[in-house]
Amino acid sequence: MITDYKITYTDKYLLYIQLLCLLFFAACSTSNPKPVFEVLDNSKTGIDFINKLTPTNRFNVFHYMYFYNGAGVAAGDFNNDGLIDLFFASNQAQNKIYLNTGNMHFKDVTTVAHIPNDSGWSTGVSVVDINTDGLLDLYICRVGRYEILKSHNQLLICKGIDKNGVPYYEDEAKQLGLDFSGFSTQAAFFDYDGDGDLDMYLLNHSIHQNGTFGPRALMSNTRSDVSGDHFYKNDNGHFTDITKELGINSSVLGYGLGISIADIDMDGWPDVYIGNDFHEKDYLYINNHNGTFKEEDSTCFMHTSQYTMGVDVADINNDALPEIVGMDMLPSDPYILKRSEGEDENDIFKLKIKYGYSYQYTRNNLQYNRGDGVFSEVGLYANIAATDWSWSPLWVDFDKGPENHYYA
Repeated sequence: MITDYKITYTDKYLLYIQLLCLLFFAACSTSNPKPVFEVLDNSKTGIDFINKLTPTNRFNVFHYMYFYNGAGVAAGDFNNDGLIDLFFASNQAQNKIYLNTGNMHFKDVTTVAHIPNDSGWSTGVSVVDINTDGLLDLYICRVGRYEILKSHNQLLICKGIDKNGVPYYEDEAKQLGLDFSGFSTQAAFFDYDGDGDLDMYLLNHSIHQNGTFGPRALMSNTRSDVSGDHFYKNDNGHFTDITKELGINSSVLGYGLGISIADIDMDGWPDVYIGNDFHEKDYLYINNHNGTFKEEDSTCFMHTSQYTMGVDVADINNDALPEIVGMDMLPSDPYILKRSEGEDENDIFKLKIKYGYSYQYTRNNLQYNRGDGVFSEVGLYANIAATDWSWSPLWVDFDKGPENHYYA
């Protein structure tokens, strides 16, 4: 005789335990996969570069809050031999260039390449063939006009490759109008107006000591000579600052730490996404196709990261629409989380909104493109919200599968 059988809570619990045991033993029976990456030390690579920082009584993290931010690294085939070479920027020592000699071994050719050695505080490096001669040039961002830091940005033009295959450079930043001196972070070269030459967006950061607190309306329309972003148009090989004409935010509020150039609205024209640290919002500049941009971050996003430090843009779900990711500092470890500052207190949060600032939350943000000009922030849902103190993200297909992977 067959009767109805009611599954009790105890039965469900036992079934659940059995399922966990099966999954555990299945996992244990699988051999450990081979690591995707292999770490190579300097005995194999020949790279002995260290960005060593030495604080002094005259200059340390209390004088400059971004003292430990690091510098930058760039990769490119600098001598046109088919191998990818490396350039390392340094904060307190000389920048260095290493040529790839094959088999993942590199040779330091800094002196022969005439890389300047003026002890400038470098913060970022960009690779660009600015004069379209087939030789890669280097634009180096730096901090200057502040305390003991007196340097300016450099544009190292490759003047040729010697008989030993070593490229050599001259700094022509001043001649081309790009010798900015201030709180530079990174430069991006792209043809924003479709005239066939490369223009430049210069991302700059700020500090607390130059009056960055208060109602946003009092500062948002002002211009800083050392902070705030700048835009340079390429006029037949010479660059003209057209920041004001384009409406680019260039005040002391710009704590720019991340920049990404991409066609955000899929109209065939390059747009700009800027990640700002601290209380200032991120910027989304949509290209108007007429040599101007329109800032649309408040229209497209409900909120962003509070301490945005790095950004990237990629289509992560293969729907032909780009997503945007921004890095913050939320710890995944509960022990570290409880010892961290975390979100603003509610009264501070509301005060910032009252003062004209945007909704920001201290966690990584993943802006999902809905295809209607609006993004949904899904960082928590996607399980990437908490990666601790993260500086820069990178979307890339590491295993040649159907999806992009995320590296922070």
